[in-house]
Amino acid sequence: MKKIILLIIVIFSFSKCVSKNKQKEKEPEEKEKVVSLVAFGDNLIHNSIYTSAKTGNTYDFQPIFIEIKPYLQNFDLRFINQETILGGTELGLSTYPAFNTPQEMGDALVDAGFNLISLANNHTLDRGEKAIINSVNYWNNQKVVYSGSVLNPNESQVQIFDKNGIRFAFVAYTYGTNGIAHPGGKTYLANIYDDEKAEADISGVRKMVDVVIVSMHWGDEYQDLPNQRQKTQANHLANVGADIIIGHHPHVIQPVNLIKNEDGSQTFVIYSLGNFLSDQIGIDRLIGMGVNLDIRKGKDGKISLENFGAKLLYRYKNYNDNSFRLLLFQELSNDFLKDYQLYFSEKEALIKHYYDEIVVS
Repeated sequence: MKKIILLIIVIFSFSKCVSKNKQKEKEPEEKEKVVSLVAFGDNLIHNSIYTSAKTGNTYDFQPIFIEIKPYLQNFDLRFINQETILGGTELGLSTYPAFNTPQEMGDALVDAGFNLISLANNHTLDRGEKAIINSVNYWNNQKVVYSGSVLNPNESQVQIFDKNGIRFAFVAYTYGTNGIAHPGGKTYLANIYDDEKAEADISGVRKMVDVVIVSMHWGDEYQDLPNQRQKTQANHLANVGADIIIGHHPHVIQPVNLIKNEDGSQTFVIYSLGNFLSDQIGIDRLIGMGVNLDIRKGKDGKISLENFGAKLLYRYKNYNDNSFRLLLFQELSNDFLKDYQLYFSEKEALIKHYYDEIVVS
């Protein structure tokens, strides 16, 4: 009898152990998750650019991005500020000071790989409500995440999405709209920044997401360093929970910084990425940058920002045929830009002005 009881105990213990092992197999160990991000600045489309891209009754901007497209493929999230509204040809195309751009430009951006789009800037209201409706409807049909304009006052400007197992919130703001009033008081058509709104937007999603990305159209045009308002707003955004701040509008490069917050977290701020594509005059307006980083979610669920880098970009124009190309500095020679190595050194020092650990190439 004792042997039978002992055998039952052994069998029970063994089955319990097997059950535990099976349970462990069903619960795989949590793995680290990583998302890579690259951000470029103002896509500012003058008439010379869309005229150069005209082919018959349409426009083909893809050749402009041929050299940069392979670089973009290295990243999961690829940000751009679409500075000029994609109202389309039906409204009549236009250039400075009230822009309207062919929607084929959006096709070229998507083809190149951009998938995180800011629509909030000082030119958002240039061509009125109809242009914004056309623009938002266009982006709604693309596989991208955008912020800065909505067509319904009840729709949030804050977009929430998942990438590689990390949950993001993305919101885009502009300092203003060149004095143009929102049509019919519809303030949701262009998302204007203020401290209280930003705090409400971020606090409303902070516990729902891992990372908050804020796009800021701010600063003084053509100035190498951020003004006091940019710094103050960056600190405010950091304090209320922004992890990454992507700045644009000055049309020239400004430095980056890593803000250390009171709670031990960090906020990475890019004060200005400079221009991406434009036909502005002046070398500083023709040199932009793509800033990249890795967003890591550890096994403990904590987020860290790592591997900060900046890649310098040059907008080349061939005056013989009025064609445009975007070239990374690593592809340059004096044939494209005389003294390009000197410009590289100057911009490298500027980018590192506040944060020396970023790698510039």
